[in-house]
Amino acid sequence: MLTSKEMIAVAVKALDSKKGKDIRVLYTEEQTTLAEYFVICNGTSNTQVRALADVVEEEMSKVGEEPHHIEGHQGGEWTLLDYSSVVVH
Repeated sequence: MLTSKEMIAVAVKALDSKKGKDIRVLYTEEQTTLAEYFVICNGTSNTQVRALADVVEEEMSKVGEEPHHIEGHQGGEWTLLDYSSVVVH
């Protein structure tokens, strides 16, 4: 099991590999109990948004981390991948 910071590193590298825009990591543990960190990224099209979510899910799976919950992936306009302590949106 990876630490939150290790998961962030995997997610950010994956997003960057697919040319994700405006990648940001927000520390949220003091504001919410939902997650320690939110990783936020923009895509330029529905196709890119789906590709970004797919590559994060694939790379996290390679290191043994599976999302506990996925929202919005079908439409391609936005996706939220919940890895408990880290949420990728």
